[in-house]
This record gives sequence, C-alpha cells and structure tokens, in this order.
Amino acid sequence: MNKEVKTLLITMGVALGLIWIFKPKKDNAEKSVNNKYSEPKEATEDVKKEKENAVVGLQAMREAINSGENKTELDKLSAIILKENGVKVLISKKTGLLKAMNKKGSVVAEEEVEK
Repeated sequence: MNKEVKTLLITMGVALGLIWIFKPKKDNAEKSVNNKYSEPKEATEDVKKEKENAVVGLQAMREAINSGENKTELDKLSAIILKENGVKVLISKKTGLLKAMNKKGSVVAEEEVEK
C-alpha cells in the first residue's frame, strides 16, 4: 500500500468513527415526537354525563326565569335539579347569568353573554 491509500483509509476510519459517536440516539428522538404529538385527552362518560346534566339544568332554570317564576319556585326548581341531576344551579347577582356547579363545588357549566 502506498502513502495515499493509507491516508485515505485512515481518514475514512476517523470520519466513520466521528459519525458513529455523534449520531442521535433513537430513544430521545422517539420520546420528543411522542410528547409533541400526543393524543388529545378524551372525556370520560362521567364527565360527559355531568356536563350534559348541567346544561339541562341551566336550560330549565333559564326557562323558569323567562316565564316569570318567583324566587321560591326558582329555589324549588334548583333543589329538584340538585336532587335528580347532582348539579346546583346558581344565579350570579352581578351579571344575572346562571352557573351550574357539581356537588364538590366546581363550576361545570355557565351561561355566556349573548352578543
């Protein structure tokens, strides 16, 4: 072997060694892709049912308010909705909009201002 062939082989060996040392690891690449493009979370059946009950309660309360029911009747309706659906409907004193809360006290649904 002459000097040029030896230099070529040494250069090729060093280049391949550097490529092998600095190649990206597969585990890190797969994890970053999975985190970036993960599936959206799906609501459970319990959450769907709770939101549906909240919307029904809000609609019933709004119908009663629009038809001119007095406060005692609205309180009775709110108690019935709480008993049957597990959702408490409250009227905001500031805005007059309705909120539906579950038994734990977190807001499940609320009315929006119509534009």
